[in-house]
Amino acid sequence: MISESTMLTDDFEDEVLSLLRKFNMTTVNSVKRRKLRADLESTLVRKQYISFNGHYKRYLTTTVGSSYLYDVPLYKQGHLSKFRGKRVRIICLNSGSFTFGYRAGIISKSPPDKVIKKLQRKKINYTFHDYLNSHKVVYKSPRFRVIQVDQTLTILSKYAPKGYVETAGWDSILLDGKIGEPIATLNMNADGTINSKEIRWGNTSVYQSLREAIDELKEC
Repeated sequence: MISESTMLTDDFEDEVLSLLRKFNMTTVNSVKRRKLRADLESTLVRKQYISFNGHYKRYLTTTVGSSYLYDVPLYKQGHLSKFRGKRVRIICLNSGSFTFGYRAGIISKSPPDKVIKKLQRKKINYTFHDYLNSHKVVYKSPRFRVIQVDQTLTILSKYAPKGYVETAGWDSILLDGKIGEPIATLNMNADGTINSKEIRWGNTSVYQSLREAIDELKEC
């Protein structure tokens, strides 16, 4: 998870920062803004920035055109895992309700004193409901469980709009022991990809692996 203390001011002078400054001086929906956005997008593609969607709680910026620098830890999972040990620029370029569109690309190697090698974990007691005993567990870690959907049983959730998890069309449910609640329904595909739907927000996403899905869906 990115914390405010690890967000660095974007002061790396290059073509991207120059375009961002010009973009942020334009008015919404103006012809000039659309032209600068097109120029910016093509520049980001040329510089091999990646494009992805993420929850605002994980990336902490929601203003289109905003950016910051971030030293990616060596243990990082999810969208930024390919940038481990690098300093990257993260840009918000698409607005949303909870999920926003981001771009990320390498600025440099992380300075030696900024390389984070190990995740410092606080000791937390994770809790899971007793109904786990009535379901087949297909994935287990100290904090998370993925259980197989059983259509004959109803799983209640204070986060679900109807008060219970809607499982029609889904084969699994992801539970987060930190909050003691199910957080998403999943389809675990034969090619290893994961389709998901957040129980609280209703957002749907596709991930390349279960680990990536967990890292993006977990409560921060």
